[in-house]
Amino acid sequence: AVVSTQSTGRKKKQMAAEKERQERLERQERQRLQAETAARKRRKTPSSSEESEEEVVEQKYKNGFAGSSRRAATSPALPAFQSKKVKPEHKVITSSNHIEKEPSKEVVNLKKIQNKLAESLRLSLHYFSPPSWPTKKEDLINLDLDKLLEFPLNNFFDTYEKNLTELIGQYQEHASTAEKRAETADEKLHNVRKLV
Repeated sequence: AVVSTQSTGRKKKQMAAEKERQERLERQERQRLQAETAARKRRKTPSSSEESEEEVVEQKYKNGFAGSSRRAATSPALPAFQSKKVKPEHKVITSSNHIEKEPSKEVVNLKKIQNKLAESLRLSLHYFSPPSWPTKKEDLINLDLDKLLEFPLNNFFDTYEKNLTELIGQYQEHASTAEKRAETADEKLHNVRKLV
């Protein structure tokens, strides 16, 4: 009976020691998870999907340790030479860092060319704006890139050509009228000379 009592006492001590060891491992793992989570939050605020993944991993560890604690409480203690510290496997979740790269030389050169072309188009629209065009010249010189891309160039140059043709026709008409007046005046002068 004494031997049985001693054996039962040793088993209880071993079970208590095993339970304490499991609880200690659980505390250490929880502290490590909390430290990793805090470090990631300091570096960059994680997205909702990352937070949910961290909660799932933490819940898995809690369930795992809870299950191992229950198994340790119900199962008999192993002999001293078989007891080994087993590290639970864990998955480290790292948030991807988005590093903004500096634009390459080709991108910079294309940007410069784009700005020069846009400026040339603004100047062309400003100087060749027809009198009947609804947009003012001051507004044409300040068009942004989006409005330049949507600008109705075909309609603009058709209007320019139409106004130019009308203007040339008016000049020709004025020239013809002036020429007729000059001929009439010359003829009158010639007749006056004859009378004298």
